[in-house]
Amino acid sequence: MKARKRTLITLDEAEQDFVESVTFAFGRFSSVICNAADIVTPILIGYFPKRTVKRPDWLKTAGVEEICSVSDCISKGPDGWVNHWRHNDMSVYDTPASAWSVVPENARQEFDLYAYCLFSTRFVEGKQEPFEIPPLNVEPLPRSFVRLGYDAVSRSCGSNFECSPLSCNYLAGRVIVSRYCLVDTESEAVELAREFSLGGCEAGPYHVVEVWRNSNEAG
Repeated sequence: MKARKRTLITLDEAEQDFVESVTFAFGRFSSVICNAADIVTPILIGYFPKRTVKRPDWLKTAGVEEICSVSDCISKGPDGWVNHWRHNDMSVYDTPASAWSVVPENARQEFDLYAYCLFSTRFVEGKQEPFEIPPLNVEPLPRSFVRLGYDAVSRSCGSNFECSPLSCNYLAGRVIVSRYCLVDTESEAVELAREFSLGGCEAGPYHVVEVWRNSNEAG
């Protein structure tokens, strides 16, 4: 499969120094990305409520309007959500109703409801390996949800997703991303997950996640 040509954003000297401070050797993108046959259809693993944050001033990326990354480093979930122990084995919720149940009713207008579909593969030190998604009982995705794009996110221990380098490590300033701080295609996310897993940002392994969001008002 021919490699997808990637257009880099041109940065001025100050921005270049800022990005390089994260010490990620981003100039070594792979010339070959995963064959599409190697990545199976993603599996819906559940729902999660988050306060979606507008692009912070320190993320110098033209076109990004809001942070819809899987990581909760910037756009966070409700306080104390894990203490309710209503989440499934992937640390998200089986139904929209159970996801909303951990958000105080008087605060629900501050949140968006996301849904995540995970590919059953991960990247460790640049190599692709199978990842077994545990048995889940997730309610099918309602028609009100809209796909926003794809993210590459770390998961080094436990069941929580951790770091999304496009936002957490400012790397959205080096590649073309959407208004949601995500990439538009599965192939782009696969390439990013492979490269992130080689080092230079947060520790992996790295996973590819398809990100959806409810277009309706809060529950």
